[in-house]
Amino acid sequence: MRYRTRLALSLLSGLLEPLGFVGFGLFPLTWIVKVPVLLAVHDLPPRRAFLIALVYGAVGYFGGYYWLGQTFSVFGGFSAFTAWSGAFLVCACLGVSFGLMMALTQFFRSRGIAPVWSLAFVNPAIELLFPNLFPYNISASQYRFTAITQIVEITGLLGLTALIALVNGAVYELIESRYQRRPCLHRRWIIPLTSFVLVLGYGFTRLHQIEPQIATARQLSVALIQPNLSLQTQKNAFEAFREHHAMSWALNQTAPRPELIVWPESAITLPIRRDLTEVPKAMRQPVPLLAGAVTRTYDSRPFNSLLAITPEGQINSRYDKRSLLAFGEMIPFEKQFPWLRQWLPHTGNMLPGHSLDHLHAAGATFLPTICYEDIQPARLREIWQHSGPAHAIVNVTNDAWFGDTHEPRTHLALATFRAIETRRALIRSTTTGISALVDPAGRITAQTGQHTRETLTGSIPLITDGSTTFYLRHGEWFGWLCVALTVFGAFCPKKNVV
Repeated sequence: MRYRTRLALSLLSGLLEPLGFVGFGLFPLTWIVKVPVLLAVHDLPPRRAFLIALVYGAVGYFGGYYWLGQTFSVFGGFSAFTAWSGAFLVCACLGVSFGLMMALTQFFRSRGIAPVWSLAFVNPAIELLFPNLFPYNISASQYRFTAITQIVEITGLLGLTALIALVNGAVYELIESRYQRRPCLHRRWIIPLTSFVLVLGYGFTRLHQIEPQIATARQLSVALIQPNLSLQTQKNAFEAFREHHAMSWALNQTAPRPELIVWPESAITLPIRRDLTEVPKAMRQPVPLLAGAVTRTYDSRPFNSLLAITPEGQINSRYDKRSLLAFGEMIPFEKQFPWLRQWLPHTGNMLPGHSLDHLHAAGATFLPTICYEDIQPARLREIWQHSGPAHAIVNVTNDAWFGDTHEPRTHLALATFRAIETRRALIRSTTTGISALVDPAGRITAQTGQHTRETLTGSIPLITDGSTTFYLRHGEWFGWLCVALTVFGAFCPKKNVV
């Protein structure tokens, strides 16, 4: 095969990757996206396979993370050329993970293990271990294919990644056998097909079991305030508060009133000291309120907080964000290198929280997350294990930093899997969209538009039986199993082709 043909095939996989991912929504493509690049490297040694697959990785990541260019330009103050060059450089570095995937696949092929098998443990292992500021799971592309996603309550997203890799390997076997004019090895497509059918059957069974639980649970009526404020307006603390308050007050004049109102991340930036036990009268609502706020210490150091406020104005519980966004809310290693602050003067200086407690409002307990903590399942497990099962999950987010791009849709898609992993409904309130209500099966039951001013009302089921899931008890056991298989396979002697 000619070199340029190999590059073209790798490029094709790179183009299909984002098309099959969340923003474009062509999720069936995910099940065949790796076939072109597998054909491109089928007879190459690992090192050359790595280089060819870098095209796949860089283009694939840039298609999904292109919004970094706008973020660097608009909010980082860089020139357009510098911003977009920086975005592509970041994506090229992240694309190394795809190069490693193909290199390991070819390495195992040289040891007699066909890609259909090696991909199924190499792909999840790399997703688990490869460092990434924003977690990337190709399986999140299936967030609307809810019959196939229910396995996540056992294996986490990495189990679904393995199934997708297995199916990609099976399709590749069917095509490669024709290309090489050899008999197709039936086990290489029968086992993946059987696995797909079994997972699909499990999903239908679990959905049938979950429906009665949702139907009989206490329904909590909630209202999510999405003011669609620009970042410039958000900097005006009084103006931002007034907009949230006005939208909520209009809602409270209707009948019936919601039982709970949720304001997004940093909705309140008016001064709130951390030792206060109640808010001023002007901040109170006639119904319980969960509100994103910036709370401050005596020396004015800020925390990104989520407050539970009663109609009487009492702050009955508070959660402080634990996973601060690097270069947004804090500068990594600033204590060791104070001069970094001079280079990045506009970066936040927030303090990380330490609380692992639930929030309490409207007679329910909520597992709290702020911003991109809702795409970090380890954070939810940590709180769950410390404070026990909650009745629902709440997330407040401000995605205005990323503009009118695919990032909010990707963020929402990743967040829906927390509902499946916990079997709890998810309330997600955002400043500019997409706000949503997600049921315990991971289905989006209501959502707003993107960059729209809306109030989203609806009901969520409260699961109060104290149940938990296999994933919450055991975490990323499947991912670590894949890591172990990768390491073990590397030291196994060569064998006949399987």
